[in-house]
Amino acid sequence: MKVKEKYNEFPAEVYSKTVLAPDFDTYRNVFANELHEINLAQTVMLHKLGLLSHAEASSIAEGLFHIIENHDFDSMKYDGSFEDLFFVIERELAKRIGINVSGKLHTGRSRNDMEHTMFRIVLKKKLIENLELHEHLIQTLIEKSHNNLEEIILLYTHGQPAQPSTLAHYLGAVIEIVLRDMQRITMALKTVDFCPMGAAAITTSGFNLDRQMMAELLGFHDCVENSYGAIAACDYITESYSALKLSCINLGRFVQDLVYWTGFEVSQLYIPDGFVQISSIMPQKRNPVPVEHLRLMLSLASGGAEQIINTMHNTPFADMNDSERETQSTGHQVFDRMKRALSLLSGFIEAIEVNRKSVNKRINTSLATITELADSIVRNEEISFRQAHQITQKIAKTSIENNKPLNDFRFEEYCDYFKSEIGKTPNMTSKLFNQISDPKNFISVRTMRGGPSKESMIKSLDKYIGVLEALKKEIIDLKTKSQLASKNCQQSAKKLIDS
Repeated sequence: MKVKEKYNEFPAEVYSKTVLAPDFDTYRNVFANELHEINLAQTVMLHKLGLLSHAEASSIAEGLFHIIENHDFDSMKYDGSFEDLFFVIERELAKRIGINVSGKLHTGRSRNDMEHTMFRIVLKKKLIENLELHEHLIQTLIEKSHNNLEEIILLYTHGQPAQPSTLAHYLGAVIEIVLRDMQRITMALKTVDFCPMGAAAITTSGFNLDRQMMAELLGFHDCVENSYGAIAACDYITESYSALKLSCINLGRFVQDLVYWTGFEVSQLYIPDGFVQISSIMPQKRNPVPVEHLRLMLSLASGGAEQIINTMHNTPFADMNDSERETQSTGHQVFDRMKRALSLLSGFIEAIEVNRKSVNKRINTSLATITELADSIVRNEEISFRQAHQITQKIAKTSIENNKPLNDFRFEEYCDYFKSEIGKTPNMTSKLFNQISDPKNFISVRTMRGGPSKESMIKSLDKYIGVLEALKKEIIDLKTKSQLASKNCQQSAKKLIDS
């Protein structure tokens, strides 16, 4: 066959194999139900506006239900006789009821507005599920925090031991950032929750259709106001994946702490055997491999989100395939990876325990409570913090040189350092000096808002619960509205058949 003849008829074989066939598989596997919903809503809307007679609407609705329930889409192979699933449905409907009636279904619409509506319906469902997984993670973190209000851990700055706190206090910081991630994803969901139907190709149509009715039938908050923007402005995609990417980054940083804290040299956390894999050769090894899988899942999800965002980069502000089926289905992999990661992370958090022996040892050897000694000197000796810092700096240097924990530092040595620095005998008693170095004291005196004391943490957790409950209500309302609209739309279409 000559080269010219090879490409004379649509579709060219290479185009079919590389684009149209895979695209058709995506359409029927991912978006078929949403296409059906749009067709039903269009039928109901056209009938209510008088653009379809009752007999015509009934015939179209009956045909659509028959096709979706009886046509074997799963076994279909792309053969070039149709471009995509939209044309398959249109062709089958025409065969069943005649093109003179079936052809009216496409009045005032285009595949452009239909497809972006399909994409938004699926994206809404996936964002809602993702938010529910975030919600479960936060509930797990809150419960773990309530059960560990006085469980002491060692916090690090710049990779070095810094100060003691509680597991609840640390997890409170994680709760806050995950709540903010939920808020960002919820804002993205609200952007997605606008319907493009009625925009047609880009400029609406001369038919006086009801865009608001279509939005309500399909469970959207409203329609996208500008018809060109309904097709061209794909920020509902970039906003969604930007929010997901940030969540992956934030959760990944938390997971990296878990990796560090479960390492042998730190051993701050104990991992039950259910999350431990052994070595095939080294019998002593307890490998907390799930944290590595968590890091990997979140990295891949973050990279996948970035891939979708970058796909939109430098594309025209117009209708374009860059934002359509292949991009949409590729982006769905981000949700799949995040689903696995969020589920695993919730279970892992539920299982972890603090290794008290290791924590106590590291607090002692790192002099992690010495900041409170400086603070206490200020409060009891009525000197400036900088003077107190200089005294405790000498104590720290001596303790480290002699490999001596702070709770073994002699009160008499403190008195000598104080007198040489300040020029007088300290007021502090030996009993108070020894009490200050206790990690429990360090935590209990930090009662300010946001601090690690039990009282402060209980107040913070109550606030987190309040924020979470408000977010849960928004998610439930959005989910219920979409589900109810889908049910009502199907019932309205079936009534056309039955009446």
